[in-house]
Amino acid sequence: MSIGAPGTRIEGLSMWRAILMLGGVLLHGAISLEHIPVFAAIPLISHAFWMGSFMLISGLLCGYAMARRRSPLAWLGRRSIQIGVPLLVGLLVICPLIGWMLDDLPDRTRWPFVLAHDWYHLWFLVALLAYAPLSYAFHQWDRRYGVIVRIEQALADRSIGSGRSAQTVVLLATALACCALMMLTRQILAGHIPPGYAAPLSHIQLMLGYAPFYLLGFLLARSPMLFRAATHSIRMPVIILVCVGIVYAGWFGGVRLALDPLRRAIVGDLVELIGMAICPPAASVLILRSAITIRTIPTIVRRFADASFTIYILHFPVIIAAKLVLMHIAWNPYVEFSITIVAASAITYAAHFLAVERFPLMSFLLNGRYPDSTKQTEAVLV
Repeated sequence: MSIGAPGTRIEGLSMWRAILMLGGVLLHGAISLEHIPVFAAIPLISHAFWMGSFMLISGLLCGYAMARRRSPLAWLGRRSIQIGVPLLVGLLVICPLIGWMLDDLPDRTRWPFVLAHDWYHLWFLVALLAYAPLSYAFHQWDRRYGVIVRIEQALADRSIGSGRSAQTVVLLATALACCALMMLTRQILAGHIPPGYAAPLSHIQLMLGYAPFYLLGFLLARSPMLFRAATHSIRMPVIILVCVGIVYAGWFGGVRLALDPLRRAIVGDLVELIGMAICPPAASVLILRSAITIRTIPTIVRRFADASFTIYILHFPVIIAAKLVLMHIAWNPYVEFSITIVAASAITYAAHFLAVERFPLMSFLLNGRYPDSTKQTEAVLV
């Protein structure tokens, strides 16, 4: 089986999917602890690596899934339900529950449904739901105009070259597209967002900005040549990550303290934006090169990967509840963080295997899985 061939599946991505989902639990477990440097670094790492890399891998796996389907339109319908149903349940049940615990429910929407001010951690489902028809449209566009063939011809052209130079072009072009979309979206939304919708609409910047990562992943699944070019070596990705790490270390290590508050905010946003745009493609190369070397997945990792979508959907309200309980006790912050993470992971993991896996209705509502689906059905997250 050739790496990156259409219709193939990289087994090691199951392990990485589980790791990336655990990253979401760690991120939200650090809420209210950001005044401690160790926990302040978790959101920074998340913004720079986690979600962008996750979107790229999601696009990759969607590209594999669509290649295996005889009817791309059927794939689109099935995926829309797989994502749309859990999203609807989240917006009508989970987000209002979080809003109630945080005392963040608007009075104007108490009937017939209680809606929260924010979609909290579920914004990425909105992004994946939007990316699905884009995947289908690109698939049809490629069938009609041979877009992927043109991309491969460009990679083979001497003006771009192959190997390291082609990899650099792919990584930096994707990062530039992400950065441009984020900056453009930020400028368009600035000053035009109603206060009551500021929280959910602020995520539009991420949804549009991460779209190039998703598209790159989709292309990697459909083009063996592009896959080989993007994963040519680890040298350039490591150089990129080290350079961004040096910038982060310098900025948060003291450079920002030398600036006045206004300049600090402007430069800080720019530093974070650079990391969000440049790091995910480079980190994804390392993830893919690691994944293709993994031949077998331990049973516990596979089970955690199978439960990862349920864990992510349910973990946030569990974390908020745990923090509300622990706030009345003078815990060491590291102990509080550990208890919160263990409780959220254990409770949501148990919920998956005791409810989602056993009852078709719960499986449909929380995983978008049809009653006739088996455990081998592709995960919603991909």
